[in-house]
Amino acid sequence: MSLINNYRKFLMGKLDLDIAIARCEDNKIYTEDGGVVRDYLSQYGALPFGHNPEFCVNAVVEHLQNKAPVFTQPIFQQATEAFAQELIEAVGGWASNVTFANSGAETVEVGFKLARIKTGRKKILSVDRSFHGKTYSALLATNSRRHNIDHLRNDDKNFNKVVLNDFAALEAELETQQYAAFIVEPIQGEGGMHVADVAWLARARELCAKTRTVLIFDEVQTGLGRSGAMCVAMDIGVIPDILLLAKSLSGGLIPTGAAIYSNWVATAEFDRKHSSTFANNGLATCVGRAVIKQLRHNNGEALQHVKNISAQVDECCERLAGQYGGIFSWRGAGLMRAFQFNDVTADSNYFVTYLQNSGSLAWLLCSYLLNRHKMLVMPLLSDKCSIRFEPPLNTSADDITDFFTAVEQLCRIIQNGRYDILMAGLIEKPYTELPALEQAFPVPIAGQTVPTHYVQQGKKRGKKFAFLMHFTVIDDCVRMLPQCFHANFSDDEKQHLCQLVMEVGAVDPSPGVALKFCVSNEHSFADGIMIMSTMAPRDMMDLPAAEKENLIKDYIAVARREGVEFFGLGAYTSVITRGGEKMLDDIEGLSFTTGNSLTAMSTTATVIEAAGYNLVGSVISVIGARGAVGKLMVSELAHWGDNIILMGRPGTEKHLLQELTPTLCQLAFSTEQQVQPGSVIHNIRHYVQQSMPELARYIGGAVAVPAEILSTVADALLLDNLISSLGISTCDCYKTALEQSDYVVSATSEGKPFLSTEFLKAGAVAIDTARPFDFMVQPGQRVQVLEGGLVVQPEVLRYGDCNMVGLPPGINLACLSETIALAIEGCDGYFSVGKSIEYSQARYVTEIARKQGFTPLGYPMPAPAQSNNREVIANEKRIAELS
Repeated sequence: MSLINNYRKFLMGKLDLDIAIARCEDNKIYTEDGGVVRDYLSQYGALPFGHNPEFCVNAVVEHLQNKAPVFTQPIFQQATEAFAQELIEAVGGWASNVTFANSGAETVEVGFKLARIKTGRKKILSVDRSFHGKTYSALLATNSRRHNIDHLRNDDKNFNKVVLNDFAALEAELETQQYAAFIVEPIQGEGGMHVADVAWLARARELCAKTRTVLIFDEVQTGLGRSGAMCVAMDIGVIPDILLLAKSLSGGLIPTGAAIYSNWVATAEFDRKHSSTFANNGLATCVGRAVIKQLRHNNGEALQHVKNISAQVDECCERLAGQYGGIFSWRGAGLMRAFQFNDVTADSNYFVTYLQNSGSLAWLLCSYLLNRHKMLVMPLLSDKCSIRFEPPLNTSADDITDFFTAVEQLCRIIQNGRYDILMAGLIEKPYTELPALEQAFPVPIAGQTVPTHYVQQGKKRGKKFAFLMHFTVIDDCVRMLPQCFHANFSDDEKQHLCQLVMEVGAVDPSPGVALKFCVSNEHSFADGIMIMSTMAPRDMMDLPAAEKENLIKDYIAVARREGVEFFGLGAYTSVITRGGEKMLDDIEGLSFTTGNSLTAMSTTATVIEAAGYNLVGSVISVIGARGAVGKLMVSELAHWGDNIILMGRPGTEKHLLQELTPTLCQLAFSTEQQVQPGSVIHNIRHYVQQSMPELARYIGGAVAVPAEILSTVADALLLDNLISSLGISTCDCYKTALEQSDYVVSATSEGKPFLSTEFLKAGAVAIDTARPFDFMVQPGQRVQVLEGGLVVQPEVLRYGDCNMVGLPPGINLACLSETIALAIEGCDGYFSVGKSIEYSQARYVTEIARKQGFTPLGYPMPAPAQSNNREVIANEKRIAELS
């Protein structure tokens, strides 16, 4: 555990990026094990001449040896005044004022303060995908989903954004004359290395002058050489009112920044009210002056070198983009680049698609470059699957050639589907045990898969939907691995790798799109996406309440970005939101379901069919009867059976009866469904007719049943536990319940197996709806434990190259099926919400599903199947019999 940033320490360690550094020099990082790593990151551009450049080190040594002043506030040092003049001259001489700061973010704060004091306005305009730092105002101006804190994400009163290079949007906003400043990066750094159009920047200059809006160029990354010029503003001839510098100004030694601005912006009020304890210090000054001197030395030889190297980078990028079209692309200019990777063949494979869309693949590419090629880069976190390239300004042509040789290998890895090579080092699998890179493996597992988009005409379009999913057991992850792992990794190695994936998911559960697909029937279709996190159930349940809320908000944010209209909660996303109730404030304009209605009804359909539609005389246990699915299963089974045992956590027996009895009374009066003679519902009706004849007229639903009548009947049944004689009882011992039950249905959120099949009655049928499964199947037992909550689909196809829990084509989870069926139908609203779902709504959802071609799996009697290393399975013939 790290005392500084545990999240980053854990992530870097698990991804094999946490190297032990002994010393650094130029573009070399020397590790404690004697290795040498070449640095192509330059601390995100803050090392203009690499690590510990000699001329900067000499300047620092000389300064300290001479006992020259460092901190002397409020007294100004002569050298600092000289430094300010040198900066003004270096950027073209247009400015007349400099305010020093301690970082790039602080210079942004200085810029905003200057603009607001000058104009008397408060509002700041910035650019989509911008990044300006992580102090309060800088963060509000930053338009980054990754860096913004949720409650700081929007401040419409004081901050607004426009799209880069959008002339109309820029003009519309600035013409309002409501902004103190417009801040823009000529080349967006963290935002993706997008380059601002020169004509667009020139237009911004004109509009800002016209509307008396302060134009701020954030050149914290682009300034002082990275673009091949002292600053982009000087290079393109568009002069801002305020120019912000930092990063390179530090020489890689002393954090410092500078806001350089014209007389028009300067005010006496700002001078009176602004100061900084550590700015203007002598040590930072001596380093900054050394950097400026080095950049201007020999008629700007260093800057010309950047232009020459940049031309070489352009040539390499164009070659790879031509050779690996669709896989490699690039953006940026000078020595600020983003290299983006994409596997165009992986669209039906959950694992690789998720890696790409979540940004995880970029981390893996960086890990491979570091450990295989000894080259340091990092992901561009604001972009889906990009790495950032910002080498030192004095990097050599040989360094560039070597780097692009390694990048070409990454392209070949993706082209040949060799993710086993990419990830082998994470589990210390020797590369020598893998086939050569030239051997290709298709990423998706071949099979019957739904199309990624609708290609036919003439069918009704339903709502675009999303299903929120995560791994419930490690085998979910193993199953989704691309083919190269199944061919070249042992079972233990695949388990090891997937365990690592889920460990990372526990720390960084960021959801991403894992599949895009289309589902159709004879009359309708709907486009859908799977949004996945690699988090395990137990880790999700253990999250603090605030982090659970943030996780669901992240899921919903992905859905909104994808234009989703309807979404479904899968697995524990329903549990941690209390059946969706806790997220209702965050889903305005969206429809959703938990999928619990169809899950319950499809599970009970299996029981009813297994019993030949006659459960009277059989003992049925419902484990997890207090949950949403469990309650619905009791409601349905009460129409068919006369001996239902309710199981919940120890000590909840009384609560189970108090919660379920009123529901059963309601059904006895109003249900329109078939009622088996002798069943619980039948018995309650008979009791009312015999003991409360004055209420019998309400039975059948012709007359609405007043709430007080239902309460009277429920109280009477609960008195002295009369309900038990009518067919509903509780039990506080799982062993006792299992030993006497003919049928057992289980639907808990326990998160791990806890029921032993050794206690099952001989010949009993158990249906396990939980994920992970509740039952532990004992070796050597011949018992029937069926996978519950399964539905036959309208097409005999998989969603993706494997159904998410390993089901055969044409069969899938009821919760997913409920989502799809309601989306195809075009339903609006919230369905199956909370822990007490109306039975009538569950029946309605089931009928919608049947109408759209989704039917409960049921219970035919095929030949037994092998266990396939799963605790509970459903084979291709709809049943698992574990031997």
